[in-house]
Amino acid sequence: MSKTQVQVWHKCFLSGSDTVADLPRSGRPRSVRTQDNVDIIRGMIDGDGSLSITEMAHRTGLSHPIVRRIVRDDLKLSQKCAKFVPRELTKSQKWVCKTVCDNNIKFLCSQDDPDDFIKRVVAGDETWVSTYKAEGKLASTVWGLKGGPRPKKPRQLRSQTKCMLTLFFDWQGVILVEFLGCREKITKERYVVTLGKLKEAIRKKRLDLWKERNFWLHHDNASPHTADLTIGKLRQWGIQILPHLAYSPDCAPCDFKLFPAMKKVLRGQCFPNIDALQKETRRVLKEELDPSIYSDAMHEMVTHWQKCSAANGEYFEGDNIEIDPLFERLDSSMDSSSDD
Repeated sequence: MSKTQVQVWHKCFLSGSDTVADLPRSGRPRSVRTQDNVDIIRGMIDGDGSLSITEMAHRTGLSHPIVRRIVRDDLKLSQKCAKFVPRELTKSQKWVCKTVCDNNIKFLCSQDDPDDFIKRVVAGDETWVSTYKAEGKLASTVWGLKGGPRPKKPRQLRSQTKCMLTLFFDWQGVILVEFLGCREKITKERYVVTLGKLKEAIRKKRLDLWKERNFWLHHDNASPHTADLTIGKLRQWGIQILPHLAYSPDCAPCDFKLFPAMKKVLRGQCFPNIDALQKETRRVLKEELDPSIYSDAMHEMVTHWQKCSAANGEYFEGDNIEIDPLFERLDSSMDSSSDD
């Protein structure tokens, strides 16, 4: 503490003051960031949410820093980029999504061991894999001197040579990997053939599930999956179907967890032919991915059901939705009941 500050406090104490804090002062009046200007900026944003700080400053005659402070400090706003979704859901579709999620959660909570039920779910889906897919700009980022030149990379398009991958897995890992021929299409007849291979793969790799015949198949609502021929075969084989939401990749374990991780490893690699692509894809699924990704995907599926229900059936990916994790709540309730 400086000698001058001690002298100032000594003078204040002699005059009868008993505090060392600064007294309130009038200061410079807020002639620009007034409530009127805040209301004007709010009205402009309500009318057109895509206006930039520069455009609002030009229209109001205020300086750029003042408008930025009004938007960020007074209105507590920040710019958010729109996200692409598969389609715009109608009110009835949102209601169906929320209802399916609520029913799945209730059914899971009614089980004696919810974690054991998750271990009896087999999830599957299809996706395209191509012989070459260019890396994104973020993946090409390198360190460099501040103010130095940016690295250059030629623009390359995704290869047109591709094949369809069908994948089924459970909490332990991959059960079946199948590639369709270049000219094959997913039809109900072809999907039934794939389900027959899945049945045999479960019998060989998951003998306990096959003996009990007490497992659930989770796939999306594509027309080959919901055809009468497919449903009839599944009932004939005693395979139960776990309901899925229409147009909702947010709640499909393959779409939100497994396929993005797999394609991240494959991105940027160039394969000479389809056979090399298929061989590398099988290797990535077997060796490159973290073994815990499969069990994490199954548990996150339940979390996504909760988020979809909290969002009233809307797409929720990227939104900050706070929920009470279901498995933690179930574990705590079971612990408290055991203590009683």
